[in-house]
Amino acid sequence: MSVIGPLDMHPNRGPEVSATIFNIMRFATQDGPGIRTAIFLKGCPLACLWCHNPEGRAFRPDRAYFEERCRHCLECASICPQHAISEIDGEVQTSDNCDLCGQCVDACMAEARQIVGKRYTPSELVAEVEKDLVFFDDSGGGVTLTGGEPTAQPEFAAAFLDLCRDRGIRTAIETCGFAQPATFRSVAWRADLVLFDLKLIDREKHLRQTGVPNDPILANLEELLRRGLPVKVRIPVVPGVNDTRDDMRDFATYLGRLRPASVELLPYHRIGGEKYRRLGLAFEFNDTPPPAGSDLARFRDVLARAGLCVQSD
Repeated sequence: MSVIGPLDMHPNRGPEVSATIFNIMRFATQDGPGIRTAIFLKGCPLACLWCHNPEGRAFRPDRAYFEERCRHCLECASICPQHAISEIDGEVQTSDNCDLCGQCVDACMAEARQIVGKRYTPSELVAEVEKDLVFFDDSGGGVTLTGGEPTAQPEFAAAFLDLCRDRGIRTAIETCGFAQPATFRSVAWRADLVLFDLKLIDREKHLRQTGVPNDPILANLEELLRRGLPVKVRIPVVPGVNDTRDDMRDFATYLGRLRPASVELLPYHRIGGEKYRRLGLAFEFNDTPPPAGSDLARFRDVLARAGLCVQSD
């Protein structure tokens, strides 16, 4: 019995495939070589408790409320057709009656309200990306599909990558690797580079921390490396999650056997914590500090002793 859900986890079926994008970040320098445009797709099969892009978890658009901008004029409440907005004890609240119509966003002069997520077809997205061609050409950069999880919307991702190739645009994907093998191949093999985020090696620990087992993740990574495809393994180093001596040893043993061309350590940060508040979500890692430089150096040394080429911020 497969541990992966059906491919139609999202409503993107049919000839006019589209996807919900929650950010187009230009001049990105951390998501592959050169200057890049990073495309953030909404929707991810993992539920990592420390996720720094919580607006990328759901496939549907989200509403965000910037409390610090709000003037409490309640224009949003007066215009809401669902009567979903009210002020209670000095706090502006939105009920589940909200249907994301966006009228409150248009009415808010302070820009305290946003709808997070806009639908694009592959051709519409390529048209956006082509505005940055001069930066790609000068720097050796390109486009990176990230999220969310690109392989969770395989039809869209594959069509977009094909269009980029047709136009000579270099591509990369950032992936957690959790997908059926055929689905993963249909996306990852189209990219010029795969940035593979590897959270944990221990299966049960991975299940507790992300909500899914890592069997398909490891299988997909091993197939990529076995076929000699360009891969950079990236480990998000999260204190208390994957930075124990046992975790370091597991990473070193596993990756030392696979020998990826490079491994990058990505230190956890709390920048995403504010996003949880704006989305009305609880953030369990708000008090977790970034890893100390000495801890990152220890992690790097353990991997290096296994013969791995390691980078870290």
